[in-house]
Amino acid sequence: MKLFPVKCKKRTRTAGMDEVKAFTIMRKDTEVMKVDFGALQYEVRSEDYLPYPIRGKLREIPDPRSIRSAYDMTQSVIAARKNEEAVVSWLANRVLLLSRANAKWIYNLFHFEQVGTDEQRVKIALTCRAASVSDPYWLRFEEDEDICWSKVDVKQNPLNEVVAQVALHGKSLTLQGSMVTPELTTNGVYAKAWRRHPDGKLWLYKLGANGNTESRIEVMCSNLLDKMNVEHVHYEAGVDEGKYVCMCPCMTTETKAILTGMEFISYCNVNGLNPEEEMFRIDRESIYKMWIVDFLISNRDRHRQNWGFFYDTETMDILGCHPLFDHNNAFDIDFMRDMDAPYQFGEMTIKQAAMKAMGEEDFCFTAPISRDDFITERQYFSFKKRAACLGLNVK
Repeated sequence: MKLFPVKCKKRTRTAGMDEVKAFTIMRKDTEVMKVDFGALQYEVRSEDYLPYPIRGKLREIPDPRSIRSAYDMTQSVIAARKNEEAVVSWLANRVLLLSRANAKWIYNLFHFEQVGTDEQRVKIALTCRAASVSDPYWLRFEEDEDICWSKVDVKQNPLNEVVAQVALHGKSLTLQGSMVTPELTTNGVYAKAWRRHPDGKLWLYKLGANGNTESRIEVMCSNLLDKMNVEHVHYEAGVDEGKYVCMCPCMTTETKAILTGMEFISYCNVNGLNPEEEMFRIDRESIYKMWIVDFLISNRDRHRQNWGFFYDTETMDILGCHPLFDHNNAFDIDFMRDMDAPYQFGEMTIKQAAMKAMGEEDFCFTAPISRDDFITERQYFSFKKRAACLGLNVK
């Protein structure tokens, strides 16, 4: 599908995009889409591999030779703007926010302006080729004659240790070495960094905001979920430069990539699908079990960036929910007191959601859970009370 360039007068659009150099969105070594903001040129080379957040948002731009009137020109410009918005939004959402812990240190390291505009985040995406641990997309430029996927894939190449140090500990260092880093495309609000373990696997290290409280809760919740019939990411406790961290292995693989809940809902809305119906069609068991887990652990922080799906990087088929993760804000004191707190799904309270889910799925504990599994008495009694509401036994 070719989306032709459009000649037009100066227009209101994303500031500064004219100065962004042309690039090609790649899926591993397959060309997916050529983009030239300055020329308003957007050419889809492989529609099957378009990123989900872009699908359904692109507009056909008429061949300039077919434009016969001012109306035709206006429609062409509108289509071009829509295409720009789709690509800019996709790139900007791949990049860390300034609100993340140590983000300002990271911006300083790369001499980025400390502004949170889409324009600035697109420039950051271009700096790191938008490469991420979440999926196999990246950006190639016209001068990249010898650059291929194997040279930019963060899972295959040595990581920049300087960037990792700044991302995790907020240091003032000088940038040097390879620009291969996943730190610029890792979201979330807590300080974190990727490390490669001796076996070659990537692990995410995360610090808490209040000493080591959040990190300890993350590990505790992981150990609790080990005793439930629920797919989840396993966290371990560790130490980095004398600081307590929680750490977990990267859950994506060469064939499995992540589609966040936010991206999934947007994709459904743009393409005329009902998000709730679709998520239950794809993997109702995992959705229901997530509801139960969130109720049991008093999780106040389930949001559209920490639940979602795996999709096959070859067929692009959505496979099912990815494992549960990111529970460092569980057992919130206020949330533990309120079983009827609003939940983000279906206009229900979190208790109503859990009870509905228990009636739909076979959820159980696979090993005994007792006081020894909790850090505090308050957490233990809250969990035990909530489990009893669902007919589950805690020692």
